[in-house]
Amino acid sequence: MSTYTKEISNKTVAELEKMIADIQLDIAKLVVESSVSQQKNTNTVPNKRKQLAVLLTVLRQKKS
Repeated sequence: MSTYTKEISNKTVAELEKMIADIQLDIAKLVVESSVSQQKNTNTVPNKRKQLAVLLTVLRQKKS
């Protein structure tokens, strides 16, 4: 388990849901921004999606 995953697993369900909403909003903004202009770092959207996947996985584990 990475340190990011360990750090996330200590959060409550409400905190995880807030983080998920924030990352989804960030991804939407980055996608629109990248279609309008060039990004300096083209790897930001895939990194955010990976973070979102980790958050969703931990949230589902906590809910079950």
